[in-house]
Amino acid sequence: MGSFFKECEHPRSRWSKCLHPYKIRYRSAAGKQVEESGFADRDKAIGRLTEIYNEKKAGPRSRSKAERIQKYGSMRFEEYVEEWKAGQRHLAAASVRHLDSLLEHHHYPGARRPTDELLRPQGG
Repeated sequence: MGSFFKECEHPRSRWSKCLHPYKIRYRSAAGKQVEESGFADRDKAIGRLTEIYNEKKAGPRSRSKAERIQKYGSMRFEEYVEEWKAGQRHLAAASVRHLDSLLEHHHYPGARRPTDELLRPQGG
């Protein structure tokens, strides 16, 4: 979760009477160590650590998931496919033609179709 402390010469047992501000140290969602200071009392420092913990808990499960959401979240399907195909090193020419055909006739039309059209009953 994190820790709180004071950077002064007073022993921990005297921190409640000491006027130096508390500092907190924690790891951000990106995994970097972060320090914040200026907390007047122990309760405010613990409150901030709790707030950070709850934000991290409510966020994406892992850093890699957060990175994927940031990178691909607003990307169009066609753009994603082009990026994915560029990363495939061992696709034979026939495989590329087959993939392009599947995309053009099956996947792209579904990705381009408005949502209300998908909900409308077919036929009749």
